[in-house]
Amino acid sequence: MIWDITYQKREEGYSYTKCITIGPSGVHRSPLIGYENAMETSKQMTEHICEVFRSPISGIEIAEESLIEWLIKIQPTIPCVTIRKNVVTSVETLYRVLNNLDVTEYFHWESIATKKEFQITEPIQSRSIAIYESSWVGLPSILNGTNSIIRLYESKLTVEDINTILKEWQMGFKLRNLEYLRIDICTLLDAEICINRAVKDLNVTLSDGNDGRPTRVKIHDEFTFKLPRVNMVRNLTRSDGMIGSLFYEYKVHQLQNLTRMHVFFQVWSQQP
Repeated sequence: MIWDITYQKREEGYSYTKCITIGPSGVHRSPLIGYENAMETSKQMTEHICEVFRSPISGIEIAEESLIEWLIKIQPTIPCVTIRKNVVTSVETLYRVLNNLDVTEYFHWESIATKKEFQITEPIQSRSIAIYESSWVGLPSILNGTNSIIRLYESKLTVEDINTILKEWQMGFKLRNLEYLRIDICTLLDAEICINRAVKDLNVTLSDGNDGRPTRVKIHDEFTFKLPRVNMVRNLTRSDGMIGSLFYEYKVHQLQNLTRMHVFFQVWSQQP
């Protein structure tokens, strides 16, 4: 049986809690109008269900900052967490989350509401991470992590940083668990020049992509992503036989004279 407890805050000025039960007899939805107490009702219901069924929370979408402290208190280890846009409003709260929540499977971050420019160097320890407006994620955070799936949107990493990531992966001492990496960047460079700089001093082979490379990547248990079709990939080979395929998509913004690059790196092995 699955319990889905949803707290929603409406623009009209009131809030409510909705409980959805999914079981053998179907799906049952029970809106529980709580108005000002809707958030507390959601917390109490969740704690009660966990206690009665002796089952932990499997995933949560955090839409208000108060939920962060509540989750740290009742269950600091959890498979899946999504933190919605502008919930985290300070660097201190960000570190509070990183240092006190152990998100084992999937960690999804939307934007952080602070104008302070900063970059973290500590890894974000989760199997799969997706971070929007990810300018705060520095290169050391990626290199020192154990992530399998990394997706960084609107990143401030450079082409040279991507080159470093590829070199470290190929040497085999870091990024050992990496299965899939996506980094979105903006650059003044032409797309082809950009990707050539990303593989500078690396021994790559070109492929049309029809060499057994998988076409899908498992982001987490409930989401598998179909990779974009490309005419050519650049392959790196590690000493253990693993293959890393680099490919990209791009869009040129003429007025800004910017190239928006979506850089993909997929790790796989030839099947016997």
